[in-house]
Amino acid sequence: SEERGQPPQSLAHDTHTNKPSTADWLGLARTRTEGLSGHTRPIACLPPCILLVASTAIAAAYALSAPVSLVGGRVVTPPISLLIYDGPGRTLGQVAFPAVSLLFGCVAPAFFRDLRRVTGAAHPGLVATSAAAFAGLAVVGAVPLQRDVPAVMRGEARLGADSVLHQSAAAVFFAAAIAHMALWMRLCVTAPPASPLSYRVGWRSALFKGACAVTSVFPLPAAFLLHPASPARRVLSLSEADAGGLQQYCLVLCVASFFASYSVELAGALDPAGEQRESKRD
Repeated sequence: SEERGQPPQSLAHDTHTNKPSTADWLGLARTRTEGLSGHTRPIACLPPCILLVASTAIAAAYALSAPVSLVGGRVVTPPISLLIYDGPGRTLGQVAFPAVSLLFGCVAPAFFRDLRRVTGAAHPGLVATSAAAFAGLAVVGAVPLQRDVPAVMRGEARLGADSVLHQSAAAVFFAAAIAHMALWMRLCVTAPPASPLSYRVGWRSALFKGACAVTSVFPLPAAFLLHPASPARRVLSLSEADAGGLQQYCLVLCVASFFASYSVELAGALDPAGEQRESKRD
């Protein structure tokens, strides 16, 4: 016979049949009790939306501009800057990239506030590098290359101030983004073992972010594909412009995916509602 005060085994099993959320699968959120699961923190949906907006903008700019690029369409994968310097791609870049920065600006205050609450530290390096990266991205879109950049590349015109500003902003974006990723990975490694931000707890998210960070510094797929001895390069007739474009696409994808994966932390380790649920359970 069953002990008094203990529910039947079947009922005890039923009270724990809730399915883990995506954040739980990634190893960062604790399992919710039945009746409290299924509620995604709204702000956690923004980082993937930012990735979607950026990817759609680049794909649309490619579709609109690549066939009539500065080399008459002979470059298969022109750098992004050459997709948004003129024509419809110019307007698209001037709208989309500042919009991406604005969307991140909507997420950042809550993210860093929750990060400070969980870790007890302000993390100014993470704040500064993310702010610099997305400020640079906004300038990249708002100030495209000069319209006569093909003439500049042929040596027939001088480099204008707008092109200098555009290139400088792009350098700031990539440098700050890479620095930000490095700082976050250091946080995951140095966090106490029991911390929800430790790579030991959220190892799936840490592994994904680590892969993005490493690949952004060493774009191995593009490097192998574009190696002078690679048969793929000869078959595809890839030029130096193609090489630069592919490596840039790889880098942008890694950076954008890294920031998009912050959705996991917002829905799990940094979610204040998760702590409230745990306190109610206790």
